[in-house]
Amino acid sequence: MEIRVVEKEHDLLRLEFPRGEETLLIPLVESLQKEEKVVEARYYLGHPYLDHPTLLLRTKGEKPQAVLKRVLRDLADLYGDLLTDFEKKADKVKA
Repeated sequence: MEIRVVEKEHDLLRLEFPRGEETLLIPLVESLQKEEKVVEARYYLGHPYLDHPTLLLRTKGEKPQAVLKRVLRDLADLYGDLLTDFEKKADKVKA
């Protein structure tokens, strides 16, 4: 996935995602909003043919890149564990 940094400041990060990857933004924004240092986390889908999905992250007291990396690692662990659990249980189910 190729993500483009649109805007970067000391407390703001705006990223553009490729079309078709907007489903990733829902759990990402929900997890970011739970973080203590996050002031604002939201996404914009824009026009389906003209715009790319965009993530806006504004923080206070910590760089937005650091917060985003931490949340992405947590999500990767969560979904990795989910995949492992599914694989274990899928082997036990007879189709």
